[in-house]
Amino acid sequence: MRRVVLALGVVASAALLALLAIDVIVRATLLGHLYAGADAAPSAAVTIVLGAEVYPDGRPSPALRSRLDVAIELLERGKTNLLVMSGGNGMFETDAMRAYVVAHDVPEEVVLPDPSGERTRATCEHARESFPSLPILVVSQADHVARATFICRRLGVDADGVAAPEFTGDRYAVYLVRERFALVAAFFETLIK
Repeated sequence: MRRVVLALGVVASAALLALLAIDVIVRATLLGHLYAGADAAPSAAVTIVLGAEVYPDGRPSPALRSRLDVAIELLERGKTNLLVMSGGNGMFETDAMRAYVVAHDVPEEVVLPDPSGERTRATCEHARESFPSLPILVVSQADHVARATFICRRLGVDADGVAAPEFTGDRYAVYLVRERFALVAAFFETLIK
């Protein structure tokens, strides 16, 4: 029994070490490409806002509102010209995102939908096809934007990430755990491109 516990401890330690190593590799790869908000962000022609939960009544969740507010700020500061709303769930998510920014005085003509964004990789592939050779900003919370920027850059997109303020609440712990495993999956997935 003691050997089994010891073996499980070794396996768990190795897995945690692998998670840490992948996180360090990704963060090192992204040095100079992640920014802590609109103030610090560089300029880029296009900004992609990654989707998040939209409530049944069409209201964006706090996490999504935070992302949209950063995108609006980038536009107001003249750091971008076009906002691409990326999300899954058909057009429901992207329509809610568009409605939010338009209600905050963003002209409709500078907001485009990307309903193919069910997965972060699909969003990056769409960006590569739709905006070849253009610099792009990607907006989401810190861990998600790091993963998204890593994927986009590995796919050949000239992307920089802009972190939106973190959200709080009962789903925050789930988000952190999910992002750790999603980062590992993205790391291996981009190895095979």
